[in-house]
Amino acid sequence: MLIYLFVYIVALVAFFILAKPSQSSGMFLSLFFLYVVIFIGLGDMIGGYDRYIYGEMFDFIADELRGSRDLTAMMSTVQGNEYGYFAWEYIVAHVTSNRYVFILLSTLLMYVLYFIAFRTYIENYPVATLMFLGLFYYFTMTYFRQVLACGFIWIGIKYVWERKFIKFMLFLVLAYSFHSSALIFFPFYFVPIRKYSYTVVISVMIVALLLGLTSIPSMLLSEGSADRATDYAKDISGGRIEYVLEAVFFLALIFWNYARIPETKKDLVLLNSSIAFCAVLLFFIKFDQGGRIAWYFMIGLFYTFSKLAQYGTRGRDVKGVVLFLSLFLFLRVSFLWAFNLTPYKTFLSDGFPSGDRWIYDKYEYDANYTTDKLYRPVFDFVW
Repeated sequence: MLIYLFVYIVALVAFFILAKPSQSSGMFLSLFFLYVVIFIGLGDMIGGYDRYIYGEMFDFIADELRGSRDLTAMMSTVQGNEYGYFAWEYIVAHVTSNRYVFILLSTLLMYVLYFIAFRTYIENYPVATLMFLGLFYYFTMTYFRQVLACGFIWIGIKYVWERKFIKFMLFLVLAYSFHSSALIFFPFYFVPIRKYSYTVVISVMIVALLLGLTSIPSMLLSEGSADRATDYAKDISGGRIEYVLEAVFFLALIFWNYARIPETKKDLVLLNSSIAFCAVLLFFIKFDQGGRIAWYFMIGLFYTFSKLAQYGTRGRDVKGVVLFLSLFLFLRVSFLWAFNLTPYKTFLSDGFPSGDRWIYDKYEYDANYTTDKLYRPVFDFVW
């Protein structure tokens, strides 16, 4: 497990030693994300279930492309209307037929998207990367389609305050084509760009929570893309108190610094994205996986808190809170997911992959990968 903690230690060192953690530390961000891409991308099935599913889908497409080239058969892997992800698989399958190379290239793509978003908006990389590690990092190991969709949404959020609807929709549709849940971000374009009063924000949270306790969220999910959205709807846990605690925590920290948040269009949109993140958590409180739907708004948290961390004595307090929260969340997921992650090994060596043996026994669809990870060619070009 220590090897998983090392990525946090690297970010933590940067958090303390970078005197002026602004855009000038772009080299840190580049090298840090590159390290993460290599660590995650080379990992042998870390994350478990979803990697096997995505690997099997990719291998099928790669085989069809080198065999009958039956496009209808290949497109049978598409869930709902998520043709963008299929297009990505189809493109990569022209280069390689090996699932591990596909996973590595997919990891590279998602972190290129995150790098663009961070480089475009974030003003304090060390603080933002710590929050990223606590809130989002581990999910990039497994939920490929949705975390890729988040990257497109994060890049396109600037068109909300620039009021460029067509460009906003292009990124939204692209994200939707990877994961249908991205559609939840559509109404955000129409939220008036302003700083709302405490009363309004609290009222919205109460309404979101009350609605979340009804059957309305389940109905909305079930009427969406049937395949993926129904997965959320089935995953009812009776209520996630963690979502309430998380929303209350972030709102309290925002309210504590509310007067200090600038009222530029950029600051207000990203502030409201943070608030929307909390509202979505409360709205989907009955769903064990409901928090994933709030990921699209998470860029607002990264920006807002990294910005607040730059302001004097209060900024140092914000840094301390972010440090505590990110470490707590990072360690929590590290130990909860240990059965999927350990022992860490790369696909550069043969043998059983990471995770408990029962995961391998249940989900491994091709034992040839166990004896020879590269039995399917790394480079296998077809046209």
